[in-house]
Amino acid sequence: MNALAGLSPDTDKATLMSAVDDAVKGIVQELDSQAGGKVPPDVRQATEKTLAFLEACGDLKDPEFTQRARIRASELLEAYGKVSGGEAAGEDGAPKKKRRRKKRPTGADAKPARAAKGKPGARRKGPPPKAAARPKRDKPWDDTPYTEAFTANICKYLRKRAMLWYVPQHKLTPTPFPLSTKFGDNLETAIKQHFLHRFFANRRIMVLEDELKPKDYAESAFVEIFDKPKKANPVRSMWEDGLNEIYRLLTDDSPAQPKAVKAKTTTKKTGGFLGFFQKEEKVIEREAETDTTELDHAKGFWNTIAGPEVTYSPPTFDDFVFLKSLFEYYPDQVDEEQQAVKQMLQQEYGSNQAREGAARDHLNALIKDTAPCSGELTALWAYLSAKDAFGYNVFKSFTSSHGTSPEQRKRALPYFLRWVPDFTEQEAPSRL
Repeated sequence: MNALAGLSPDTDKATLMSAVDDAVKGIVQELDSQAGGKVPPDVRQATEKTLAFLEACGDLKDPEFTQRARIRASELLEAYGKVSGGEAAGEDGAPKKKRRRKKRPTGADAKPARAAKGKPGARRKGPPPKAAARPKRDKPWDDTPYTEAFTANICKYLRKRAMLWYVPQHKLTPTPFPLSTKFGDNLETAIKQHFLHRFFANRRIMVLEDELKPKDYAESAFVEIFDKPKKANPVRSMWEDGLNEIYRLLTDDSPAQPKAVKAKTTTKKTGGFLGFFQKEEKVIEREAETDTTELDHAKGFWNTIAGPEVTYSPPTFDDFVFLKSLFEYYPDQVDEEQQAVKQMLQQEYGSNQAREGAARDHLNALIKDTAPCSGELTALWAYLSAKDAFGYNVFKSFTSSHGTSPEQRKRALPYFLRWVPDFTEQEAPSRL
């Protein structure tokens, strides 16, 4: 009766089949010896265990062994039935062979195809067709009239403000990025490819559709929203916060990246009887891995506007202050400031009655009171646009008011003296 007890999962097929034969033979002999009497508990227990073992053999993929197990199970049940008296045996807990459900063929549960009018429905043959795989998305949002209009208008809005100090003709080489139309083009590309996902992943941005849709997504409606003060302007907040994050990712030696959980499905054998007939269960293993998506976007954004392939004088990390301030640059206001400075310079240059230093004082006031970088860029614009009026005396008066040494002046005027040589201490040098 204990022929199966010494087996292990490494037992070869011949030994296993021999052990099954011996186990069944031993139990049948014990049952025959109890003919007409009550089956002892240990014999009944051995019968139940052996039947369970033989039933589990039906899951094996070896036809020969499976057939042998079925024959031995029938012999064992027949011998037990003779001793326990059939139905009476069932009443006192005798083992009964479980009916195994036949596996339904693949596709048996599929519903019949719906019949066309006047024709009988045909049942589908074979496995159901697999659903078509979804195409991989190249961006995490769906294109809608709103997202397309938002994209076009935010790019136009920011590009226009980045180009407010553009001068068509000048001799600065390479061209400072605020004066280069190519920089404006690259800024649009960087926004579309590496920044838009920040806007469209934000609920406050997406709900603006309800406000803009009745206005047919008109440009004026977008500008009205973009021009709002920061506290009431989610677009501006997202722009500034996004640039802060890009700056952090680019300048931090070891930026903390969010962790993405990657799921991996493996199979593991569990359960079984005496080490045999173990079931394979799917086990989902989860492991965290570094998500570099935002770091990749940050590098892509910066490489687009300041990479080695640009032909203008590229922005540096210090110029994030310029990019973050684009929402503070109002075209009408900047144009008014430019024309005022130009007019003052021309008056000083062509009239003895004009107050000397008026243009300098106005430029200094702009640098102090207007949005970051705006006053300096207006000074650069005036220097290049009013070539004759912005002469050496005006230049020296303007720059010397910001420091007594080249280092002091460069710290005070990082934009103006970045592209224009500081000839404050020289004697009437030639103009660029």
